[in-house]
Amino acid sequence: MSVLKALAVAKGPMSLKEIGAACGMAPSKAHRYLHSLVAGGLVAQQKRSGKYDLGLFALRLGVSAIRRIDVVNRASDHLEDLVDQLGMPAHVAIWSHEGPIAVRWQRTADSLISPDVLGSTFPLLRSATGNVFLSYMPERITQPFVDAEVQKESELEDAITFDVEGIIRTVREQGYAMALGTFVPNYIGICAPIVNWDEEICAAVTVVGRLTRDPEQRRAAAMRLTSFCKTLSAATR
Repeated sequence: MSVLKALAVAKGPMSLKEIGAACGMAPSKAHRYLHSLVAGGLVAQQKRSGKYDLGLFALRLGVSAIRRIDVVNRASDHLEDLVDQLGMPAHVAIWSHEGPIAVRWQRTADSLISPDVLGSTFPLLRSATGNVFLSYMPERITQPFVDAEVQKESELEDAITFDVEGIIRTVREQGYAMALGTFVPNYIGICAPIVNWDEEICAAVTVVGRLTRDPEQRRAAAMRLTSFCKTLSAATR
């Protein structure tokens, strides 16, 4: 399990030496575990580099686990209706070790946004999805992500200074987050949380539209989305 966990949190394929170091074991011992994991399909070894990564069966396990999350299934069951009402594509995101990740996607008939959004992760500061998780997740979990994003932002020529406390306060007061082209240029993202009885975030739903959309339409979409997520939140209690 420690070998699988090391591969799961890694940014990419790992060498035998790197896996051994991450697990605190000798490479020879790690190799024995890897041999069994490869045979079971949980790990795959790249032919050229010889490095190891999660295998196809590990992917299937992850997908199966996500499908068993009730709140994701409930949101997905009604996502098409929300998209039809707003005329905007939408996705459902949950928290992962890499931050918010999209696990469901519903497009409109004329949607120009690729369904490749599935599996995408979202920054906490620049995206509406990230703003919601930032506002409802414990600070001890989000702070390392915030620190990393602030550092990365400081290295950009067009760096933005983010008021983290202001973002959290606004999202909490409104019940939703809205990002105007800060994550995907020329697009807006509107996101609202699905929370449990203890006000802990279980998932978030985000709708996406053109930045040219009328401000009144944006507010109406935000209100409809917030109502949608409140209904789902009530069902988790």
